[in-house]
Amino acid sequence: MLSVESLAYRRGGKEILRGVSLHVGEGEFVALIGPNGAGKSTLLKHAAGVLPPPRGAVFLGGEDRALLDPREAARRVAYVPQARDPEIPYNGREIAEQARYPYLSTWRPARREDRRRAEEALAEVGALAYADRPFGTLSGGEQQAVLVAAALAQDARLLLVDEPTTFLDPAAREEVFRILGRARRERGLALLVVTHELNRALLSADRITALKEGRVVREGAPDEIARAGVLREIYGEEFLLATHPETGGPVVLPRRERG
Repeated sequence: MLSVESLAYRRGGKEILRGVSLHVGEGEFVALIGPNGAGKSTLLKHAAGVLPPPRGAVFLGGEDRALLDPREAARRVAYVPQARDPEIPYNGREIAEQARYPYLSTWRPARREDRRRAEEALAEVGALAYADRPFGTLSGGEQQAVLVAAALAQDARLLLVDEPTTFLDPAAREEVFRILGRARRERGLALLVVTHELNRALLSADRITALKEGRVVREGAPDEIARAGVLREIYGEEFLLATHPETGGPVVLPRRERG
């Protein structure tokens, strides 16, 4: 679904990405983790086409993204950004309908089919109740649900999701990951998700890729990443590990503050 090969990016004289390569297979959930400033969001923007790669290449379904028509690329991959803009002058339904642009001719309004797909996507994430409310009046969790609905309305097979739980309370964080997990199961979508929710990555992802200082430093199954030495290499900190009582897999526990 997605292959990133030797991607490099420099901004303001600083190397943000240094020869990064990764792939996401069909129906796979890959979590992208790492400390702040590691280049995770920048990598996602390159893969989404928000930023063009100055060096390296991005392939969608085996084809060079740079050579694809933008509408065709948008039929293959959808991007859920991290940023929230309370000034967006649209309601939830309008945002979901606008995501149907890959299937419309220039200046052509949404068709009945496009409106239906947007409505179905809003219902799928439980957002119909506030679909007619202005985006800026929605809570963080509601805004995130609308943005995910828009990505689903785009009918792409790959979702790139950038820190979907930032500033959300615990219940909203869990709901966002339930929405993503359900979409993956029911639609067979592939997911590449940037997250600081380390336990959610360990519990949900098929594979985890870790960035640090613009490079891939570790990649593997959750139980390969959830090791004290590996996490120390990624984050430069010691982690306390335990076994999840339901899954039997590893989870990270907070350490008790020492006085």
